[in-house]
Amino acid sequence: MTPAAASSERWAELVELYEYRVADTVQGRVPRSGRRALADLREELLSAPLESALYRRLLAADRQFRAHQKTLSKPPAAPPAPPQPTVWDAAQSSESEEARAWEELQMLAWGDAARAALQDHMTAWRREPGLLSLRVLYAALENAERAGQPGLAGQTPFAVPRLHDPLTDLDNPQVLQVLVEATVDLLVQPSGCERLGTALAQVQATPFPRHPDEDVLRAWVEAAEREPLAPQAKDTLIQALHSQFEPPRDPRERPAIRQAARDLGQRLGPLLAGGTPPALGGVPHHSVLYAAQPHTALRAPDDGADELVVWLPGASGVRWRDTSFQWQAIGQNWQLQAGNQITLLQPQADPAERRVTLELPHLQFRAFVSGAYLLLRAHTDPQADLSRLLALGRAVALLLDPAESYAALRLGRAAAQLLREGRVDPAGLTASSAAKYTLASPTALLDFARKGAEALCAQLTPHSTQEILDILRSAARPLWLTGDWEDRLAGALDIAVHHREPLPAALKQTRVTLPSDTSGICVELRDDPPLSLQFGARALTLRRDFRREWSAIMPGHAPLALHDLTVARVPGFNVILARHGTWLAAAAQPDREAAGAPP
Repeated sequence: MTPAAASSERWAELVELYEYRVADTVQGRVPRSGRRALADLREELLSAPLESALYRRLLAADRQFRAHQKTLSKPPAAPPAPPQPTVWDAAQSSESEEARAWEELQMLAWGDAARAALQDHMTAWRREPGLLSLRVLYAALENAERAGQPGLAGQTPFAVPRLHDPLTDLDNPQVLQVLVEATVDLLVQPSGCERLGTALAQVQATPFPRHPDEDVLRAWVEAAEREPLAPQAKDTLIQALHSQFEPPRDPRERPAIRQAARDLGQRLGPLLAGGTPPALGGVPHHSVLYAAQPHTALRAPDDGADELVVWLPGASGVRWRDTSFQWQAIGQNWQLQAGNQITLLQPQADPAERRVTLELPHLQFRAFVSGAYLLLRAHTDPQADLSRLLALGRAVALLLDPAESYAALRLGRAAAQLLREGRVDPAGLTASSAAKYTLASPTALLDFARKGAEALCAQLTPHSTQEILDILRSAARPLWLTGDWEDRLAGALDIAVHHREPLPAALKQTRVTLPSDTSGICVELRDDPPLSLQFGARALTLRRDFRREWSAIMPGHAPLALHDLTVARVPGFNVILARHGTWLAAAAQPDREAAGAPP
């Protein structure tokens, strides 16, 4: 066994001994050799040059030891005071179970996203001829981990390994997966992003750090040259001295390595700059579905959001993003059903096992569990989602047009009858039947029109553009409508079924004017200052209310809740708003009847 291996084995045995002694202490027993020996062993290990895995084991055991010491130092609890009447709900502190679960869920989700981004990069880096990016990342990761360990900080930096170095084995896919996991583990640490960024900068500045034994080798060579030996013997001696050290690196590699480190820093920039989720010090108000506390309880799931946090004991199911979720407790675990897929959530498992993927026909979800709290994250393409919703919103806006006693809405119902039953019943679709639409609230009418548009799109999916037009014209004949309602509705439904609304690049502005040609725009929602949409002589402000729910506000009108798809009917316009997370697609469609223009 080499001296290095023997030393590593010794440190592993000492860490294991420390774990046993801590376990004895936590369980109330006196550790072997006494508490003084435990304190001495702890001090020695905290300053020892441990490997990464051993250092993590040491920190885990030390956390248990320090937590136990805190419990011993606490004064005895005073007798409980009589309960006082509750006059207000205090905010959840960072020590509450809900706050800890919230922070852990956000950390798990952030790490999962970082892992996916790194794996995408790995696919490209594996195809590089010299594996430069992987070699640079390996060296930077090693140096960043050393910088976080007190016993290893200040050592000679690890140099970028050679190509096909057998000790790194970067051609092995399993090694690359370990590299991804190690990078994620580093990034979720408090100063991990900063340490990795610093290590990349160091590699860029000094690809091959100077070895501390270079001066020793130079002194030996100079001493050998002074020896009174024959030239051939002197050369043999000098070669033997050089063979004991690693051969020098080719200086021509330096520019390529520096460029690779620069490129790597740019590609990892979003991860290094974004960092891990900030510690919020508590749970944001109105952000947890079915929560017991009123101030953290979310009133209803938001279909326009990318994620949903649920307190599982509060209910047994929810419908979100057109998907039905059901769950039940099984011992310490939770069984979750999404659509027809069933999975087991294990809060007691390792972090890597507390995330699962739910593959459904229309959408992919990632589920994370912490205690009794579940985080669902929908994996969709924001641009495609906004385009689809905006196209559907145009059909919904047309159905909401009150002109000719809601002619478009009556025509849509007639087309649904024709597709479902093969005939139209005009007696139930007369102009007088539309009186109930006038009396309905804007929210109820919007929900009814959206369900009708979605049902029509599902029924019309197998049909071509011409067939859709023929179906709408056949449905319009028994209604005796004037104008071009069937052509307009057929065009809107065809786009919603077979096409997507084209959207320009997203804007990051606080005041945006909607195009007068009814085309759509994409813009980022923000809290401060709020987003203002200008159309004609009017403006619509989008901001969060006291429940942290997005609302559309216009002077003289009641606030309108901003869901994943909202159609705001204001004098002269139908404003179509499609939301995906904090991104919004919007378009202003003139209302011909409200504007007083001829049909």
